[in-house]
Amino acid sequence: MSSLMISSTTLLKRKPDMVGANIDGDIVMMGVDQGQYYGITGVGSRVWELLEEPTTINSITETICREYDTEKATCHDDMSTFINDLIKIDLVEVVE
Repeated sequence: MSSLMISSTTLLKRKPDMVGANIDGDIVMMGVDQGQYYGITGVGSRVWELLEEPTTINSITETICREYDTEKATCHDDMSTFINDLIKIDLVEVVE
């Protein structure tokens, strides 16, 4: 679990030890180190794709707003919450 302060410009990526598959647009994965299964649906699946390469919350927000035609402030809040949740369960890490 991360205790870092994550800003909108912190460079992030998904953990390399995650084994996953796209099943009908949803992501199902297993953390090798954690030994737990996880599932991500909806817009979260697209965010997971974006986290394959190092990126920021700001960049993810821009992409999601463009692709889903949503309001930027609400989207940013949602992306920040979602990504911080992924960090808390050790699925996403800060790029150093």
